[in-house]
Amino acid sequence: MRDSNQTLQLLQQRGHRVTGPRRRVVEAAEKQSGPFTADELLQRLQDAGPGVGRATVFRTLDLLAQNAVLDRLHRPDGCHSYVVAAPGNQHHHHLICSACGIVVQFEECTVEPLLAELSDRTQFSISGHWLEVFGLCVACQR
Repeated sequence: MRDSNQTLQLLQQRGHRVTGPRRRVVEAAEKQSGPFTADELLQRLQDAGPGVGRATVFRTLDLLAQNAVLDRLHRPDGCHSYVVAAPGNQHHHHLICSACGIVVQFEECTVEPLLAELSDRTQFSISGHWLEVFGLCVACQR
């Protein structure tokens, strides 16, 4: 689990305001042990008490994803969810179970040669990529 105080300091250093509601969103997001949607987090925060609005949750999650605190996952249904990013900002990808939603991060990345060839062939300057692999985890295969 990340230290939410470090995340809040990071946001302040990058010029973002840290309000009470934003603090609550950061603390709640960083306590998540698996993937979650913005709506799920909003519901948890509202169940715990008033004071955090929908717009604050969505904006703060976007801000946390932009600052590599959270990873945004693109699900097969076209929606997205979030997971707490692995510390160190290392390059990684995700395996996502289409049935139960479990997420497994992996660091192996063999698409770099493909991207280099694609860049050469198309003269496109590629600045990044993400890879999400969908399937069934061992438990859901049974």
